[in-house]
Amino acid sequence: MKRYSTALFIATTLAVLTSATVASPVAELRCGQIHSRNKDLLAATSFQVPARLSSKALNDSSRRISRIVGIQLDAASDELTVRLELSENQSWLEIALFNMLGKRVKDIFRGQTTADIPIRDFSASISDLPNGLYIVSVQGSNVRLADKVFISR
Repeated sequence: MKRYSTALFIATTLAVLTSATVASPVAELRCGQIHSRNKDLLAATSFQVPARLSSKALNDSSRRISRIVGIQLDAASDELTVRLELSENQSWLEIALFNMLGKRVKDIFRGQTTADIPIRDFSASISDLPNGLYIVSVQGSNVRLADKVFISR
């Protein structure tokens, strides 16, 4: 019932925003199902927002994005390696490891980086950390990324 109420709320809100008419939600909700009129309204409504691109972005076919390429755990040396691709220079960059409670347990890298090397590796020893699920967080002057890693020896 809650799922249908949420969908009905979204359909009603979209109808108001697009100035379409929808009957009252109470009249439209019958036997736990959304009336077909609201289903059609949900199907016909596009949730995409047009993006504004500069002409440079349209002509640039080799545009890179910042991303975490991969996270590798070497069990023999207890070393965690984060492979990172940066699209632009970072005046400051922090790569840290967080436990599932949100506590910072290990700093992997802090400093400045340049984007002249497309993909670079950052490593840290994790011999003092117990097995478990962790979050690798990358925060920079104009980048914010996160990925999970499971440490199992």
